[in-house]
Amino acid sequence: MGPRARPAFLLLMLLRTVVLHGRQLLPPLVKVTHHVTSAVTTLRCQALNFYPQNITMKWLRDRQPLDAKEVEPKDVLPNGDGTYQGWVALTVPPGEEQRYSCQVEHPGLDRPLTATWEPSPSDTVVIGVISGIAVCAIIFLIGALFRIFRKRQVSREAMGDYVLTECD
Repeated sequence: MGPRARPAFLLLMLLRTVVLHGRQLLPPLVKVTHHVTSAVTTLRCQALNFYPQNITMKWLRDRQPLDAKEVEPKDVLPNGDGTYQGWVALTVPPGEEQRYSCQVEHPGLDRPLTATWEPSPSDTVVIGVISGIAVCAIIFLIGALFRIFRKRQVSREAMGDYVLTECD
C-alpha cells in the first residue's frame, strides 16, 4: 500500500468502525442441525447473523449444562456484512438426539434462547417414497425373472416332443 493510499484506508477503517459501533443489536438466528456418519451422530448448533460478536453457546443434556471437554470448541467468524456467525458441535449416541439442546446467550436477546434438533417431516416422506420405489422395483424385477424362467421352462417342455435326426 502506497503512502497516499494509507490515509484513505485508515479513514475507511475508522468510518466502518463508527458505523458498526453505532449499529443496533442484532439477535442471532439459531438452528440445530443433525449429521450422521457411520456410527456417530453429530449435532451442530449454529447462530447466524448476529451483532455484536460476543455470544455464549452451550449444550445441555436433559436441561443440564455439559462439561466443556464433551463439546467441540465454539467457533465465531465474521460475515461480509459486519455481522457474525458461530457454531458449536457435539457428538451424541444415536437415538438420543432429543435429550440435547443448545442454549444461546447474546446481548440482542432478552433471555437465553434454547434450540433443539427436530427431525423434519420432509425427511420422513423422502425416505418413505424412496423405500416404496425400491420395493416396487424389486417386485417388478422378481416378476420379470419369474416370467423369463417360466417361458424357458415351457420352451424346453415343447422341445421334448420333437426328435432331431440327422440327414444323410
